[in-house]
Amino acid sequence: MNVRALSSAENIIWRTPLSPEPAPLAAIVRESIAEQRPALLDIVRVGEVAPAEAMSLNAWQAAPQLQSLLNTYADHIYRSEPDLTRENKPLLSLWAQWYFGLQIPPLLLALLTVNTGFSLSPRHCRAEFHETGRVARFWNDIVPDPAITRLSPVERVERLISETLAPAVAALEETGEIHGKLIWSNTGYLINWCLGDMKPLLGDALANELRQHLFFSRNFTDGRENPLWRSVILRDGALARRTCCQRYRLPGVQQCGDCTLK
Repeated sequence: MNVRALSSAENIIWRTPLSPEPAPLAAIVRESIAEQRPALLDIVRVGEVAPAEAMSLNAWQAAPQLQSLLNTYADHIYRSEPDLTRENKPLLSLWAQWYFGLQIPPLLLALLTVNTGFSLSPRHCRAEFHETGRVARFWNDIVPDPAITRLSPVERVERLISETLAPAVAALEETGEIHGKLIWSNTGYLINWCLGDMKPLLGDALANELRQHLFFSRNFTDGRENPLWRSVILRDGALARRTCCQRYRLPGVQQCGDCTLK
């Protein structure tokens, strides 16, 4: 190439506008949550450095640590009735409702509205706990996962259940104070509520497909047992919780508005 041709080629290269670098996936996830449900960013931090006190699942599920959190939570719940016998089953049920109630909505929203999939392994999530012993906020690293990108919406939610939720349910069940079925019942009720809330974003067809599969199929698409099967049932023409969450047995905690005992 002669000097003139080389000079022309260089001019073309420098004059050609560079393509902007794609935004990091964490920023895309954060933007999607901010656009659709901005209040959720108060309970989840996406792609930010977690504070030192935030704990991974492996950290908080350790027997001494989990017991310390539950003792602190019991002290808070029974603070006005210190002489009452403490009931661990409803206490754990309510503790778990806080945990999954803050964890699931932003993850479910991101999984179903962002095209690129991200890892759902517990090692990418840390929980920050409130002074009362229950969870206060989650800190999520967003790591791209091509395998999840290729999944259908139904399969993505199955992964959320099996990879993120199931290990935490197992950790609570290992205390011997609560059966995992009660936690899954509470969780199914929560996910059903989330799908109703997200219906305008997802469309009727997808929301109904997810509900039908998650609550009325015994097994996941890969054949594994579905822990949400019949966690909500059809009652009076609407999906309703199947069993009572037991929270009413705690002092100062009222029955749910649609408690099965009413």
